[in-house]
Amino acid sequence: MTGSTSTITPDTHSVPGAVAAAETPTIDLTDLAGLDKFTATATAMARGARPDYPRWLRHVHSAAGCTQPVRLTGRIRSRTVNTQTGQIISETPAVSTTGMPDGVIYKACGNRRASVCPSCAEIYRADAYQLVAAGLKGGKGVPDTVGGHPAIFATLTAPGFGIVHTTRTNKKNKPAPCRARKTPDLCAHGVDQRCMRRHQDGDHQLGQPLCADCYDYDHHAIWNSQASELWRRTTIAANRLLTRYAEDHGHIDKARISFGKCAEFQRRGLVHFHILARFDGIDPDDPDAVIPPPAWANTFLLIWVLREAVQRTRFQTHGLVLGDHHGHQLVHQPNGWPMSWGTQVDIRPVRVRGDDPLTEQRVSQELDHTGRRRMLSGNAVAGYLAKYATKATEAAGHSSRRLTPSTVDYYATNTHPGRIIGACWRLGARGLQTTTEWKTTQYYRLRRWAHMLGYGGHFFTKSRRYSTTFRILRKARVDYRRAHHERQEHLEENEHIETIAELVYAGTGWHTTGDALLANTAAALAREHRYTARLEMATTG
Repeated sequence: MTGSTSTITPDTHSVPGAVAAAETPTIDLTDLAGLDKFTATATAMARGARPDYPRWLRHVHSAAGCTQPVRLTGRIRSRTVNTQTGQIISETPAVSTTGMPDGVIYKACGNRRASVCPSCAEIYRADAYQLVAAGLKGGKGVPDTVGGHPAIFATLTAPGFGIVHTTRTNKKNKPAPCRARKTPDLCAHGVDQRCMRRHQDGDHQLGQPLCADCYDYDHHAIWNSQASELWRRTTIAANRLLTRYAEDHGHIDKARISFGKCAEFQRRGLVHFHILARFDGIDPDDPDAVIPPPAWANTFLLIWVLREAVQRTRFQTHGLVLGDHHGHQLVHQPNGWPMSWGTQVDIRPVRVRGDDPLTEQRVSQELDHTGRRRMLSGNAVAGYLAKYATKATEAAGHSSRRLTPSTVDYYATNTHPGRIIGACWRLGARGLQTTTEWKTTQYYRLRRWAHMLGYGGHFFTKSRRYSTTFRILRKARVDYRRAHHERQEHLEENEHIETIAELVYAGTGWHTTGDALLANTAAALAREHRYTARLEMATTG
């Protein structure tokens, strides 16, 4: 094979794009078993030299961009059905996956976290954008009249549990010292609480406590774990305030608050929420209908209701006293921990009509300067929420999968995120409680979500009537692909193909790093091909 070149992306009709391989060494490129599966170059060239490579590339096309695809084995059969009568027109015999390339079917993992799988996270981000935008402008089953509903964008933060490094600006909007003091400010542990540095974005000290021993890591972990419950109570309080306002002012027409919410981790390891809320009217004959709100339900009332609900919502968690079999006291908090929102609450009206482009710098600037009441673009807010729906704890300096007793010690270190993980693991211990008693507490899930710094809620949620659902968006994508396939099969108008699969889990990930390289490259070229085609259509159209 010396001195030859081979095309590693052959069929440009099935997978757009082609790349030529470099000169290959004198080795047997058709035998994958004789190569180290972790050697990307050798295994990639070996796969590309095999005669079934074009078939393999078409086979993995649906999961080509995924970093950790799920491998499935079993049998698949299909049949053509008349959609009007339900009659089975034709049926193909069952096909085993053993006759397919690699003997498995590859399915994309569908992970929403960009740090785990960028390709699947991008699909999730696009779906999240469509979901949020539909709740603002209509479409996807939402009436277009929502574009005229009063809407606001709110950011709710956590309280402080200790002094941390942060960025500050002076009156001229220029960087100021983190924590300037003329004289030493010693804490109970003898640590000077002054910091004269002007921190910039990307500084590793941002979010870190000035004294880790003074920082209340237990309360920090509990707040993260109960943040979703705090928001649930806030929505209840907001709707009660709205109902009371309507009754006090003699309004007969009713209104409700619909919302979409995205969670984001701050650098200090605390979760905070971005909320996009709007007023809807209520039709007594059809409570599920989305109709314009009454005239009295305006933007100013929505801002007041949400701000009052945030200030009033607070509760005390259950008490927690834990000990071990040796008589040592692990946790002693008999009165529990107080739960409330932080003082930094930013609520702004949203302008639905507008085509302002989304840039992270512009949106962040608008959201950070709370002293100026500016109206945000609906498109910008939708993109902002969708972007953060694919992130997790990376901003806090931690990223891992679910922790176990055998792996927690690698992460529960003396670093700031490590101490939060350690607090989650300690507070979530069963202690001397029975399993039944332990599962009735508010804390037993802390160990399960220690890798998320205690936060176990969804990163993107919405009220039922705000917009469409992820399930509907994914079904529409599947229906589109199925219709495209049926057009290629030249079916009649009332015919469609049903696929019946009996599959079991066989593993996760690509067989070799070379396979991952080839599949991901083919997917990247396909995306570039589609993007170029869209630009060409927009230019010529």
